[in-house]
Amino acid sequence: MAAGAPSSSTPGAVSGQAPVGGRAGVSGDDLRQYRLSLASAARRFKRYPALASQRGWEGTVEVALNVSALAPVPEVVLVRSSGRGVLDEQALAMLAQAARVTALPEGLKARDFRIVLPVQFSLDNDQ
Repeated sequence: MAAGAPSSSTPGAVSGQAPVGGRAGVSGDDLRQYRLSLASAARRFKRYPALASQRGWEGTVEVALNVSALAPVPEVVLVRSSGRGVLDEQALAMLAQAARVTALPEGLKARDFRIVLPVQFSLDNDQ
């Protein structure tokens, strides 16, 4: 996990980011600001799926947010499955919702970049 990122029990904790296609001009400060804003927004949308809770399922899902200068909304894609579809679907949904309500910093507008975010589902931390 990146230093200064929310703990792994915090939804939307970010493990890393990199410009897509190697494009220059993406500010590290703007990426950090956007990442923290996404993590904050994601917390509001995180729900532990009832089936997963009932069955004691836990896991970490890695989700990427692909932002394109040409697309009106970021693409949210599964990078690494938790092994449990309901957890994966919840992580994708919460980050899609967070991306919709999180404004891009001016320095990231009209830029292509990717942010990979791990979302940990832990019964100890999420109930």
